Amino acid sequence: MHKSYLAISCVFFVVLLSGCGTLHKAEHEQIVTVSKPIKSVPITVSYQGGVFYRVQINNTLPTAITLAWDESVYVTTAGESVRILHLRNKYNLPERAPAQQASSPIAPNSQFQADFIGDDWLDCARRSCTPQPKDGFKNARIYLAFNIKGKRVTWQGEVAFVPPKQP
Repeated sequence: MHKSYLAISCVFFVVLLSGCGTLHKAEHEQIVTVSKPIKSVPITVSYQGGVFYRVQINNTLPTAITLAWDESVYVTTAGESVRILHLRNKYNLPERAPAQQASSPIAPNSQFQADFIGDDWLDCARRSCTPQPKDGFKNARIYLAFNIKGKRVTWQGEVAFVPPKQP
């Protein structure tokens, strides 16, 4: 009986170490800075933890603009492009990423806020995991595509990864 208890304890410990349990690595802090702004349209992107980001847009223009989700991408530290997936409710994730997404219109002189993830990250979002950067010395990039006065305009942000503090 002692040996079986020890075996079960070892299996439980291995499950916890593999990330299948409730323990997980401390996540990197992610700091998003603007590298290519859009004139008269202040945009802030902030990291929300896990695989989630939030965009806040203040359209100070006298005309409506649109955020083209299907043309917006996240580029990982390894240089891989991931389409951005607009989340209407981050607590009710879709089963799979839609083939196409509607653009979000933003009225003149108004504010807009939305959460997003990479469309390949749905499974990770469901498991509450936090991917680690493949190259912590490189920045990831976020490109948000807008239609402004009939022209495609791109906002760009850099995502820096600050390693977790050692206990």
